[in-house]
Amino acid sequence: MKSLMKPLLLVMGIALLAALGTTPLMAQTVLDDPQLDIGNPLTCPVATSCPFIFGGTEVFSVPGTGVTIYNNGASSSSTTEPLLLIVGIPNPTGSTAPPSGITVGAGTSGLSGLSGQLGGTNAWGGSWNTSTGAVAGGPFASGKVYDLIGLNGSSSESLSNWDGADSAVLGLTVNNWDLFVYSITFPSGSLGKGTYITIGFTGGTLPVGTFVIAAGCAPGNSALVKCPNGSSVGSTPFTTSGLVTGGGSPPPVPEPASMLLMGSGLVAFGGILRRRKKANT
Repeated sequence: MKSLMKPLLLVMGIALLAALGTTPLMAQTVLDDPQLDIGNPLTCPVATSCPFIFGGTEVFSVPGTGVTIYNNGASSSSTTEPLLLIVGIPNPTGSTAPPSGITVGAGTSGLSGLSGQLGGTNAWGGSWNTSTGAVAGGPFASGKVYDLIGLNGSSSESLSNWDGADSAVLGLTVNNWDLFVYSITFPSGSLGKGTYITIGFTGGTLPVGTFVIAAGCAPGNSALVKCPNGSSVGSTPFTTSGLVTGGGSPPPVPEPASMLLMGSGLVAFGGILRRRKKANT
């Protein structure tokens, strides 16, 4: 039995290296504050309690019917209006359109008079169709999402990261994306640290594979100018984005490369056992 330990350890080492080599690493980014996380209103409206569904450290599952925006700021930072909800729909066709409207609830924010719409006045330096919410230039095959809209925000929100998550979690091969913006306004106050608002989609639901993120600025910034990078920018890092899976978190998907190498290693180990058994008889 002792003579079998070296081949067994070799097989286990190969499998471990394969798993590490194909597991997504947490996207590296300097987070803005306040950080705006996307939660699931059905199971974990406070996004910090949502389980990760991609690589063990990234992305939350959300339904196509609605989301929450949770202020997970590292300090006492708050976010003023307008808040922007951004959706990225994969593999759009000529008829692709997001839900035509949203309803906005106060959640735990204490805000009143909340309202939202698809499109809305361009804010924080961004540019989109004020009626349809569509970001000009789409569909997009690559790029940083906030840059494509004209906003400052987390550089980890890239279409390549979205492609990888859709492939790993849902088995979707994505060629390009359409981006749409919803505007959320309220007459006074701000979304404070540790609070959330709820968003429900009307006139349709988001298709499976859609990514959802948010953007905003701290009070004191004018919506007429680009919100500067730094402590005043509110955005969503890739790690806390929402991915529409159709409901709760899907079961983990085995990574094909890791499983193939693991299987090959076990077959090889089985061959070693058979040869040793034959030699001993």
